[in-house]
Amino acid sequence: MILASARVRLTMPRVSMARVPRRLGIGLSSLAAFAGVHLDTLAQPTRVPLTLPQLEAQALNEGADNKLELAIAYDLGEIVARNPALAAEWYGRAAALGSREAELRLGMFAESGEGGVAQSYGVARQHYERALELGLPEANLRLGVLYLEGWGVPRDPAEAVSRIRRAAEADYRPAQRVLSDMYAAGIGTKADRQEALMWAERAARMADPQAQVSVGGLLLNRLSREEDLKLAREWYQLSVEQEYTRGMLAMAATFNRPGATAEERAIGRGWLKLAAGGGNTAAAFFLAGYLLADPSAERVEEARILLEQAAVGGEHIAREVLELASAGRSLRDAFKHVATVPQTARYLATQEAKRDVQAVQSDPTSRVPVITKMTEVVYPTALRLTGTTGEVLVEFVVDTSGRVRDPWVVKTTHQGFSERAVEAVRSWRFSPGVRNGQVVNTRMRVPVYFTLSDVRQARTRPNQTGEAPPNPAP
Repeated sequence: MILASARVRLTMPRVSMARVPRRLGIGLSSLAAFAGVHLDTLAQPTRVPLTLPQLEAQALNEGADNKLELAIAYDLGEIVARNPALAAEWYGRAAALGSREAELRLGMFAESGEGGVAQSYGVARQHYERALELGLPEANLRLGVLYLEGWGVPRDPAEAVSRIRRAAEADYRPAQRVLSDMYAAGIGTKADRQEALMWAERAARMADPQAQVSVGGLLLNRLSREEDLKLAREWYQLSVEQEYTRGMLAMAATFNRPGATAEERAIGRGWLKLAAGGGNTAAAFFLAGYLLADPSAERVEEARILLEQAAVGGEHIAREVLELASAGRSLRDAFKHVATVPQTARYLATQEAKRDVQAVQSDPTSRVPVITKMTEVVYPTALRLTGTTGEVLVEFVVDTSGRVRDPWVVKTTHQGFSERAVEAVRSWRFSPGVRNGQVVNTRMRVPVYFTLSDVRQARTRPNQTGEAPPNPAP
């Protein structure tokens, strides 16, 4: 048996990834920023940040709040290197003294298996229910996630919607955003555009920039009346005033709609430049596409710089364009290729090319397996809705017929990703491995990444279940 490795990446449309606000001190507001969709309304007044020794001394005193404060410091990694294990320990001490926020965070650790906490949906549920008993209705969002996927509880989409609605009714903005997305896509309930708009507006009116962008998008998905377009731009403008680059990206799209005039497209490019300047990788990618439509060499170089910016920022499709260009294609041709050829087809073609190179450059009597058939990996609906990203390392054996045998998870950032990754990998097919001219079983490891992308959001739409095709990349 020989050992080999491969890589595959699943990129989904970005649905619920909150902008991290400026942090002025350690506390629940900072934990909110760290946890994104989970805790961003559990804020307390800003105060002067404490040093780690001060927090440690304070935590030795009686009271749950002091211990919670130290747990947050280790969780965030702002004033000390992030240490999930110590964070979990101090959350446990705070929870033992009745901290509902600590119970919620411990539930999240148990759900994902982070911080050295044994992964258990059942234990996560217990922590969430304890947080509810202590008066934290926001925990209903996490319970809703469990019911939506059937993690540690019977799968019950109706109960999931009911739980998430309770959190939303408590003016928990993350739950309001998730509930809006569920109604928009018909996840766990009948699709209802008005309900989706109502819940997004409730969060948007509390100065939530992500919800403001959602409201604009829902307005544009109606009959596209002129008044809807104007209203959408007003909501986008509110998010832009909070320096939310996805609002700038959305604003650009309203000026690049079919039938737009040259003047409108110029305005759209201006918004893309503003978003790209603020670090939005999708805006950098789209702006590069505009520049590549210009035949001048100067524009090509500008586009390359933008693609490099997007690639460094994690936009894997931009990295793919650059890799194709470095292999000999023109930058324009490489961009056109990734923009028009289906993603799975691109990945398989890349693997085939690797096999051809291997046959020429390496010992012809030996070769590692190369994937020949790929089943799309399905992004768990609840994790996409809550903006959760992650990675799964899957190990398996490719047998002499090219089939996958005994796939198992080496490590994962969330068990929900593990189930989907193994499910897909099990159905893949490979060219079998060869050693010394003999076809042999080959052990392989494949990292599967689950990421969210504004580029993909602009190019594909979720289906009725809220799921969408993968974006595998080498």
